[in-house]
Amino acid sequence: MAHHGGGASVPGGGGSTEALAAELAKAVDLIMHPLTQQQARLEAYMACERFKEESPLCAQVGLFLASSPQSNQQVRHFGLQLIEYTIKFRWNCITHEEKVYIKDNAIKMLNAGVGPAEDRSLLPTKDALSRIIVEMIKREWPQQWSDLLPELSQACTKGEAQTELVLLVFLRLVEDVALLQTIESNQRRKDMYQALNNNMNDIFEFFLRLVEQHVTAFRETTRLGNFHKANAHSRVVEMVLLTLSGFVEWVSIQHIMSSNGKLMHFLCILLNDKAFQCNAAECLAQITNRKGQAKERKPLLQLLNEEPLRYIYQASQIPPDSASPLAIEHQHNFLKKLLQVLNGMAQQMVALWGKDDATQRPVHLQILLECLLLLVQHPSLTVAHGSALIWQLLLKHEPCSKDFATLNYIPKLIHTIAPRIVKLPYPTRGSAALSTEGYIRLEYDSEEEFAIYFFRCRTDFLEIFRLATLVQPLVTYGYCEQWLQQRLRHASAEAAAEAKSGVMSCSVLDPVYLEWDALVSVLDGVLSRILLVAERPSVPAGLRLLEECLELETVNPLTYSILLSCISALFVFLSMSSCQITPSNCVAMSGVSLLPRVLDKIFRALVMKPPNELEKVQAKSAKNLRRHAASLLVKLAHKYPLLLLPVFDQISGHVELLLKEPGQHQLCRLMRTTLQEALILISNHFCDFERQTLFIEHIIQDKRTEWLAFSEALKSPLDFMRFVGLDKPPVLHVDGDPTLANRLRLLDALHVVLGVVKRCTWPDDPDRAQRGGFVIGCTELGNPICRNPATKHVVPVLSHVLGLMRILNELFAPESLASLSEGYRGIHGMLEHEKKLLMGICALPTDPLDTTIRSEPTAFEKMQTFMMLVTEGCYHLMGSAGPSLGRDLYQLVGLSDALVTNVFSRLDVVPDYRLRPIIRVFFKPFVYSCPPTFYDSVLVPLFAHLAPLMCERLSRRWLYIASLYESGQLNGEVNDTQEVLEDQLNRTLTREYLDVLKIALVGGQIGADHVATGANANANANSNAVAMENEEHSMDSVPQSRASQSALLSDIVSDLGGKLLRNGLIGNYVLMTLLKAIAWNDGMSSMKAVNIAAPVMRFLAADQLMDEDKAVTAFTAVLQGMQVHGQHEANQSGLVTLGVQFYELLRPQFPILSEVLQHIPGVNAADIQKFDEKIAVAPVKGNKVDRAKKDLFKKLTAQLVGRSVNQLFRHEVQIANLPPMQSHKPKSGTAGMVSDIMDSNQNASLARLFGPEK
Repeated sequence: MAHHGGGASVPGGGGSTEALAAELAKAVDLIMHPLTQQQARLEAYMACERFKEESPLCAQVGLFLASSPQSNQQVRHFGLQLIEYTIKFRWNCITHEEKVYIKDNAIKMLNAGVGPAEDRSLLPTKDALSRIIVEMIKREWPQQWSDLLPELSQACTKGEAQTELVLLVFLRLVEDVALLQTIESNQRRKDMYQALNNNMNDIFEFFLRLVEQHVTAFRETTRLGNFHKANAHSRVVEMVLLTLSGFVEWVSIQHIMSSNGKLMHFLCILLNDKAFQCNAAECLAQITNRKGQAKERKPLLQLLNEEPLRYIYQASQIPPDSASPLAIEHQHNFLKKLLQVLNGMAQQMVALWGKDDATQRPVHLQILLECLLLLVQHPSLTVAHGSALIWQLLLKHEPCSKDFATLNYIPKLIHTIAPRIVKLPYPTRGSAALSTEGYIRLEYDSEEEFAIYFFRCRTDFLEIFRLATLVQPLVTYGYCEQWLQQRLRHASAEAAAEAKSGVMSCSVLDPVYLEWDALVSVLDGVLSRILLVAERPSVPAGLRLLEECLELETVNPLTYSILLSCISALFVFLSMSSCQITPSNCVAMSGVSLLPRVLDKIFRALVMKPPNELEKVQAKSAKNLRRHAASLLVKLAHKYPLLLLPVFDQISGHVELLLKEPGQHQLCRLMRTTLQEALILISNHFCDFERQTLFIEHIIQDKRTEWLAFSEALKSPLDFMRFVGLDKPPVLHVDGDPTLANRLRLLDALHVVLGVVKRCTWPDDPDRAQRGGFVIGCTELGNPICRNPATKHVVPVLSHVLGLMRILNELFAPESLASLSEGYRGIHGMLEHEKKLLMGICALPTDPLDTTIRSEPTAFEKMQTFMMLVTEGCYHLMGSAGPSLGRDLYQLVGLSDALVTNVFSRLDVVPDYRLRPIIRVFFKPFVYSCPPTFYDSVLVPLFAHLAPLMCERLSRRWLYIASLYESGQLNGEVNDTQEVLEDQLNRTLTREYLDVLKIALVGGQIGADHVATGANANANANSNAVAMENEEHSMDSVPQSRASQSALLSDIVSDLGGKLLRNGLIGNYVLMTLLKAIAWNDGMSSMKAVNIAAPVMRFLAADQLMDEDKAVTAFTAVLQGMQVHGQHEANQSGLVTLGVQFYELLRPQFPILSEVLQHIPGVNAADIQKFDEKIAVAPVKGNKVDRAKKDLFKKLTAQLVGRSVNQLFRHEVQIANLPPMQSHKPKSGTAGMVSDIMDSNQNASLARLFGPEK
């Protein structure tokens, strides 16, 4: 090894085995030596690979290297690889004698053993030897190697080392045959599967015998102090349990339950043995989580008997051996595996409980509940969370949740879980090992990772409170009541102390705030379910609690905000008391008297100033409080409008006062708009058109004047840029800066109109709508047509809003970008949070009341936020206008022209990230809400403009993205470049445009992000129980799930779809877009396109709108789709169905389609003929596709289907089929004469082991 720089000589085919082996050993040493130069290592590696590929002596040299005592581990391993290579790739070419030679030597090595069982450093070599045996089994067993099982059994008698190897053989075999099913020949896999099943009794008996024997031996040798021998026995037990884990998941339940459930009994005992508990738990988890029919799973309920439950309970309580990190980690891993066992047991129990008379309540349920309760109390959050998820299962199951044992545990459970809802900071170093903090550091490497996990954890803990409330509402409410009263008492003392010292904490990390935060979350969870139960807490008690919250006076904005959240949760009692109003009902009357005090509390929060306004944290906290108070008013107006209706005038008066002097009360623009939205929500219940329309006029009249004043600024992009200050350098806080005032005025005017459009509506009840003067006619189907009280005030403003939308597009024109001041270059780029949303990067859960989240924005960031708010505001306004204003909008003269010249202007310069909201936020709900009467006048012209643009744009973008992939600028390595962002944007835009086409062509549901509810589109705060109770419009949403196969077969084109497809221009571009999308490199887009293309093609064929070119293009598109996406099962299924449908529809009329099939590389002409005959003989009935046709089409296109990257450079493994196996079923009258394969072949002669190749 002196010359590490030199190359390796190439072993050839000549020379003796020893000489070749020596050369290869030298090459392997050279490859593995850390100091070898790169070039020399490469040459040595290539030499080894060439030998493997070319030499006929591969197996002989491999055997020599593997069995030579001089070989080191790496060389032995390489020798075994050479043998495996020969078996995998040359088995069908080598002679019978060579096969027997390889087989005999492999068994000889198995009998000799690789090394001691306890030596884990030899695992790679042991694994390689087991692989050789398994590869031969895959080619010869059982038909031509009937002695396999006796030979393996014989090897086990030689010692622990050989037993370990035999178990490895079983494990690898079962992985290939049953678990991973990686065997290339399906017939051979079935043969082996059958053979394994035929011998399963013996195999399981063998495993159980090994467990018993080696556990006993392990304990005995440990007692005698022979730890070397004990380790060998321990390794065998570990291997048996691992191998069993591969079997118990799929074998018949009778094998698992054989000998009176001996296996499960053993496993439960081993749970209490430190040496084997992890493997035993893993094996038991595979058993308890079995799927299948009820009768197959019923025997598993034996685990709920007293003895198994006691073992499991004891195992869950075993402490770590020591305080060493290794012992703690071992015990922690065991508990996580034990939770999988318990989860499986609970799943089986709730699935089978009450299924029949024989399967009733487990007698010893209490032991299980006690075990789960103790696990919830475990300091590790992961263990507690795992147990909480099992509690959820039990509480969701009706018989179990109402069982007396469960009811007894609910109080203990909620007392245990409540403290765990308190947020935990990520611990610093030096935390005690067995504490919650210690476990957090053990499991989570960073603050971000822990924050995401804790958020999930907390959500599930809160769910326990909600579920428990449905079962024992008085218990959960009583707990909340007690906790809140105690906190209020402490809060009074804290407020007094703060007033005295003048020191006030506004930190969300303050332990007092963290407790409040947890309390509010629990209170909200419990009270959100209180109306769903019959046994409700007493209303007077609830009102008293609400009163106590109102009585607490505090100047701390953080505490005040928490109080508002408490009031929000407790407001349900006001609603409950109002249902009982009678003159003599004092409870109801006290509820009525509390309402003004609640409103007073909210309005005082809106004007509250912190003790020290110059202190930044206090000022920010006070601003958060004001925002929260305004949002709370919207929430109450949304949930309890009828309760607030009698005091509408008082609320309106308060809001008027606040709006008159916004500066004095520091109410920002957003809060003023939010307050007006609350009033609109209440006014929707006037049920009086005239009164409501007057009220809307009152809100909007000033803004109409403002919009008129903006006319000059909206003449051109340059005028707009001057108006908002984009042509000047960025400046922060310049007193009297007119552009800053202009920006605020514009946002205010936009958001007031947006609020009115989104919130104002007519009554849901048709009778009230009729009586209130909202109904102006009926549709063709006799449904009432209602008018929106806001229409006549909003419509005059729309022309200005559309003008603004035109400007927003024109800002991307080169001349506009050139006019930007130097400091505002890049102002129109995507915001960071938009990029993260697009890339699916998980946002960290944050507390909206945290004053430290956002640093002070720069002038550039403020302008960027302004541009984003204006853009989003416009799209949401126009997107909500369709559903909100209805016919009054669509019947406007010249609407389609106005939209084309404004919303769709200069789309050639608008980037993808700005086109996305135009399509999804505006156009999708606009199309969805259009009444059929206006399809021709509004939607057809819009599609005539948009369809060609989108088809051309998407085609161009996909060509560009394809070129990036080809040039290597987009690959798996890169994930944060501009190109990756563009790729993701293009995919998302394509999917969203296809969603619009689906709604237009076949109809469909619109996403929840377009329901015309929700508060300000620009509220940036996260919504949670504590703060900012706005419901927000999101600019991003989860793409719609793909239509099922049945939709592909049964969807029909809608009226609108018919109009669009009959229009020559639109029809052609829509069809072209769909056909191209089938083969664009995005699986989801392809599936969406396939599901729309099927009904479209059926429609075009029925209406005789197809010609030969279209038919060829359509069919070719399906074949291209198969080429790009065929390797993915989900895509292939839809494409095959679509291909057969297209061929059935179009082949009779366009025979040229069979020529298209002939262009498939390597296609069989006879198969095409057969396919044609099938299509001709059996015309399609309905829309069903014959399975035989699908199989034929799959066969025809098999050569086209692309291969997954992991399959591209694989050597093809060929496994020849063997003669059919004899059926193992005993014939009637001869039962018992047909004995087990293992027995019947005990004395099979070696000469028959490997018969001539078939």
